[in-house]
Amino acid sequence: MPKPKNVPMWATAPPTPVRHAGTIAAPTVHHTTLIILSSLSRLTTPTTLGHTKSPTTEPPRLPIPTVLPPIRGAYVEANPTDVLQVGFTNVFTRNQASKANVLVNVGGAGSSKSHSVAQLLVTKFTNEDDKQLIITRKTLPALKRSAYALIVDLFKAYHLYDQMEHNKTDHVIHYRSNAMWFFGIDEPTKAKSLAGGASYIWMEEADEFTYEDYLAFKLQLRRQTEGGVNQIFLTFNPIDGSGWIPTKLIGQPDVAVIHSTVDDNPYADPEYVKLLKNLATEDENYYRVYVLGEWGRLENLIFPNYTLVDALPEKFDAWCYGLDFGFVHPTALIKVVISDKKLYWHEYLCQSGMTNSDLIERLTHFDKGDIYADSAEPQRIREINNAGFTCLAANKDVRLGIDVCRRQQIHITKDSVNLIKQIRGYQRQVDKNGIVLEQPVKFRDDTVDAARYGTLGVTERHGFATARPHSIEPIKSLHFPGDETSLLDKLLRRNK
Repeated sequence: MPKPKNVPMWATAPPTPVRHAGTIAAPTVHHTTLIILSSLSRLTTPTTLGHTKSPTTEPPRLPIPTVLPPIRGAYVEANPTDVLQVGFTNVFTRNQASKANVLVNVGGAGSSKSHSVAQLLVTKFTNEDDKQLIITRKTLPALKRSAYALIVDLFKAYHLYDQMEHNKTDHVIHYRSNAMWFFGIDEPTKAKSLAGGASYIWMEEADEFTYEDYLAFKLQLRRQTEGGVNQIFLTFNPIDGSGWIPTKLIGQPDVAVIHSTVDDNPYADPEYVKLLKNLATEDENYYRVYVLGEWGRLENLIFPNYTLVDALPEKFDAWCYGLDFGFVHPTALIKVVISDKKLYWHEYLCQSGMTNSDLIERLTHFDKGDIYADSAEPQRIREINNAGFTCLAANKDVRLGIDVCRRQQIHITKDSVNLIKQIRGYQRQVDKNGIVLEQPVKFRDDTVDAARYGTLGVTERHGFATARPHSIEPIKSLHFPGDETSLLDKLLRRNK
């Protein structure tokens, strides 16, 4: 049977998870499968859903996963008996087994934290009664493109979505007596308006929130639960060891830490795992955070200051796209806009596994404009030009591009989910002797590289956002000590 479209990758558990003091260790059962029939209707056996739709019976419940058939692969697939086998991880089972009120899911990249919590909440949403769930992230646009989309995809993959009432205006899904609400912390009145409070709350990318945000949500965790526990789940990478989660939250009574790494996911893409492991020679801090899942330090940030905005300005002086090619790495497309002496970045695309044909098809859905692309891929640039677009080889001078971007007032749209996440950790390399290098760490930099290509391209052609000079005038925003002459010469080269 062909793979369903638009179904997210599933992660599954490893035989030997990393154990840490103070964390919930993985159970001895490591490979389990959730069995669901691909059609919805009444419950006919303890582990399957029948095919005959009955209007007189209540909507189906997902069986609690307890069986151990073989994992069918990375995507949800149907076996010959039309039963969906869904792989899930020991991160799922550790969260499911915990009775703590607060579950801190912290760890490295690719460990299935978000997928596992999403799967658990989907199971609770379909099995329990009279529950209200809150799924939140710092902003609603970011939530829509991450946890919100993931959970909707899960419902569709499990063939449950058509049985639900989804109010896309209020961002709430109803199923039987349950409701699942989606909103950002920028909509605080919604949380306060939930009658009776919430049963379960999921704070995705929890380190984006403040401790006060967390306390406000925890106050909503007051719904009367018969025979169960109200719980709040936090998922994030341990980027900053001095943040409120490690310094204020962990160690409190009834807070459980569930630690995971990519080693907890035997179904992770081997090339991605190799990329992660290579961080050992790239940067100690990145290796600690994204491979070992240990607390890192926010040091040597390249872009510490930027502003989040709701949308790109309607009026602008110049604009273009920046494009970073990838396949195992994501392909990233960022729109770069200069408006009223300010620089704006908006993420249009950040997706792995894209061929050039896939990319060209996606470009047909966007406004046509100059595209500054990774010059290391001349064949792909030529193919894009042959398809009717204007694609130029970007200037890949990393130091120059960073310097140009750092001298702008950078504004990023709130729904640029991957760009925001990557720029928060975009740091300079540190060698084994502790010396800070000029080069950034080459990991999770796809969207930032694309933004840098576009910014340098539009700047070289149109001048700086912060000072729009004539070609014969010096660029005022670039007056700084050191090698300003050579930098100005580079910037003005195309205008001479």
